[in-house]
Amino acid sequence: MSLPQIVTPEFYTNLPSTKEKIAFRPFLVKEEKILLMAQEGKDRQEIQRAIVRILQACIKTPLDVDTLPLFDVEWLFLQLRAKSVGEVVELNVRHVEDESCNHLNEIQLSLEDIKIEVPEKQNNIIMIDDNVGITMKYPSLSLVSNIDFENEKLSNTFELITNSVYNVFDKEKVYNDFTKPEIDKFIEDLDQKHLIKFMDFFKSLPKLKHDLKYTCSKCGKEVTHKLEGLVDFFL
Repeated sequence: MSLPQIVTPEFYTNLPSTKEKIAFRPFLVKEEKILLMAQEGKDRQEIQRAIVRILQACIKTPLDVDTLPLFDVEWLFLQLRAKSVGEVVELNVRHVEDESCNHLNEIQLSLEDIKIEVPEKQNNIIMIDDNVGITMKYPSLSLVSNIDFENEKLSNTFELITNSVYNVFDKEKVYNDFTKPEIDKFIEDLDQKHLIKFMDFFKSLPKLKHDLKYTCSKCGKEVTHKLEGLVDFFL
């Protein structure tokens, strides 16, 4: 005898980058197992891969999750998590203040309080001189996942820049059919002042961010703990 089929509800949200309406269903036990297994390992890249797999399974609107800007992925998973498990998450946050107190606090956080922080001034056009400029695109989760940001090498920054170039333009033409070696050579030939412009662009990217304020249950001090990115919210 076949068991009854369970109908899952459908929810909607808008992508922060394009405002496109996205339909999704809550994740099921099989998807939650994927996330729990990744969380147990506490490997950031493994958690990110698990998040992509879950989004691919639960989003009903045709969407290439791998190519979405990182903050779109973060927002989608935040909405998915709220509708699947509940709008309140329990976080274990360690209070470290001048190494005098490292007590682990159990804090409840409402996901409704979490927003995508969008800087007031944001410009994805980087001018090289009066005639030549570069249009930048938001880096995707797959790009960011493949870069080791904990290892502060110039090569990591270089890869982030070259893979985030959408096009190069001058007064006469837009160049968007360049090869990877060609854009690598183009960026390598720029001087240091342009590197600063690139880093300013990345620093101004929209991001999932929240200041978690609580009282340490051991020392009684008021604490503000900065949360940024999905791993901080769910690890």
